[in-house]
Amino acid sequence: MDKFLLSLLFVILVLLIILFALFFLLVFYRMREVKNKNKMNRYIEEHQADWCEYLLGEKFPIDSLKPVSHLELEAIDELFFRFSYHFASDEITDKINAFAAMYMTDYYHTGLASRSGSVRINTLNKIHLFNLSFMLDAVIQQLQEKEKYSKTEYILMYEVMAKFSEMDFVAHFIHPRVPLGEFDYKKLLMELDETQIRLLAENFNELSEVLQLTLIEIVGVRHYLDWLPLLHECLKSSTQELRIHALKSIADLEVADALKLYEGFSYSPVWEERLMTAKIFRSAPTEEALPVLNHLIKDPTYPVRAQAAKSMKSLRNGQQALYSVITTSSDEFAVDVAEEMFGKE
Repeated sequence: MDKFLLSLLFVILVLLIILFALFFLLVFYRMREVKNKNKMNRYIEEHQADWCEYLLGEKFPIDSLKPVSHLELEAIDELFFRFSYHFASDEITDKINAFAAMYMTDYYHTGLASRSGSVRINTLNKIHLFNLSFMLDAVIQQLQEKEKYSKTEYILMYEVMAKFSEMDFVAHFIHPRVPLGEFDYKKLLMELDETQIRLLAENFNELSEVLQLTLIEIVGVRHYLDWLPLLHECLKSSTQELRIHALKSIADLEVADALKLYEGFSYSPVWEERLMTAKIFRSAPTEEALPVLNHLIKDPTYPVRAQAAKSMKSLRNGQQALYSVITTSSDEFAVDVAEEMFGKE
């Protein structure tokens, strides 16, 4: 029994020693972290005026800001973030890019190659935010590696490629390393200019459905009027979601130059297609829009009726058209929604 108690006490003593060792280790690391943070803050305070002169002024000698330690690199990285956040301009971005390319290449390469996912993500965010175009090759190389990264990292890599590459991004957007949803693609496509989007859409039928849907939505959001023929082609698709997205983008473009084509969707069995048709006809001439909207205001689905009434009101003499529905229609649902819209400002 005495041996058992001695063994138990020994185990407890060892555990206490380990706990105390871990505690002091944590205290040591915390103290070192605070010390480093204070050094960084001191550097920022002492050199902030010089950095303002370099980034906001002219002809400040860049070599006088050359970092001499890793802590200074971290402090400069923090300064870059603050300036990018508060004073965004092409001139500041160019100066940050020039300095980083000269003195911080290894710093960002190390961050990109870190074993810590959070460090890699932070580095990719900085590459994107600071417009560090000299890091493009490193990001492309990372994309080509067999090693798997998180979805967040891949999306950030694609954002960097889209920002700095005219063409290389296309293959990665079409065949991503991880499955991407419509929200992911929307975030990526908002990085592209129209030339890049046209490049991506060259082989539209070969794109995944989710990428097709996102492209079609971007057309409406950015008002690419000359993309209307592609939207009309999408209306022939057997894919319901693609037709709905195409109709929505046509409505967003606020043009109505193929009214016979659009009118057919007012009889669609899919209520979302009828809803988008009601939106489209708010931009049509009154004499051509009224027959379609008079049909849709009697629709069995409330959102369709409400949109038809709203579109009708936006037409020339729209109030008169709504009043006509109220006084002459035998459809009580049409009368209700017309009265509701008639009274709105």
